[in-house]
Amino acid sequence: MIKTVQALLTYAIVLSLLTLSVMQPAAAETLTAAQAYEKGKTLHFQDKFEEAEPYLLYAGEGGYAAAYYLIANAGHFNRFAMSEREYQYIKLAAEKGHLLAQIGMISTRSHALEQEKQQWRTKFFDVVNPEINKGNPLAYELKSRLYVLTEDYFDLLSDSAYAGYPSAQWEMARRFRMGDGWFFLPGSREKEVAKLFEAAARGGYHEAIMYKGFTTISGGDIDTGMAVLTSLVDKGDAQVLSGLGIRLSGIGKEYIKSWTYFDKVKGAVLLKSLALSTSPKFDDAYQNFSDRAWATLTDEEKAQVDKLTEEYLNNHTVYKQDGLDEYEYTVDNLHTALERWGGNAIE
Repeated sequence: MIKTVQALLTYAIVLSLLTLSVMQPAAAETLTAAQAYEKGKTLHFQDKFEEAEPYLLYAGEGGYAAAYYLIANAGHFNRFAMSEREYQYIKLAAEKGHLLAQIGMISTRSHALEQEKQQWRTKFFDVVNPEINKGNPLAYELKSRLYVLTEDYFDLLSDSAYAGYPSAQWEMARRFRMGDGWFFLPGSREKEVAKLFEAAARGGYHEAIMYKGFTTISGGDIDTGMAVLTSLVDKGDAQVLSGLGIRLSGIGKEYIKSWTYFDKVKGAVLLKSLALSTSPKFDDAYQNFSDRAWATLTDEEKAQVDKLTEEYLNNHTVYKQDGLDEYEYTVDNLHTALERWGGNAIE
């Protein structure tokens, strides 16, 4: 009986996939697979998952494994077990060589049988281990995901950081700052933390760049800090629009005591641009932040904010991004990570 129900569920999901592939929006049919992927990816990272899906389906059929992976990761998910729908898309992505999807197939959340998990593990290691032997920073980081909560995880993450992967550098800096790494001599821990944070920012990891900008401003150098943050505002990074908007508008001053630089109009522009660009169906926090900043403005300031917000959105696309896009790496292009991040190694 259970097997029959599972079979019916699988059939229904496969049928829905086929149906959705037929129901592509007219706009998608005029796009190349690459264009559909970019469109779908942007909508996905604006939390507009339903709008994104037809474009991502079209892109997935056109060979973009990451498109299926993004569909699988749309919205909320159960941390302990995959839904049948998530599993089907993760499997589609994994079969097309998507590395994070292959990790998903191996994980405890996966519906795959143990024998199938072992087959995926072998496939994954066959790709990742040779790259690790070449010193590929991302290969270390990807493998570390299979060893969370073990000593091997920390070792692999450290190897990734010192080989040059910015996200791992950020994480190691955080860990050292919190006290991990007992081997440091007095005074050397702070230097190592600063070195890792700087490397992560230099490597293009947006969270590290944002941290650098915030700490520079909190330290009193407003012009330099704002120049750093403006580089991410110009990219339309949703996280920096949120973090900087909250600080500049003053709505976060009760909690962020070290921040003393305020610009209510600029802060409200960032928060309104973010609220207008993202869907409140998944998370209405951005709209709430924008409403709180708006309530502090005079009528004249509100008119100014409306004008500046329109100008900003006419020239920028706002969506969530981290600067690394590791979700786009597959069996076929993992080697390119060595070229991209290999120059960011730490001695």
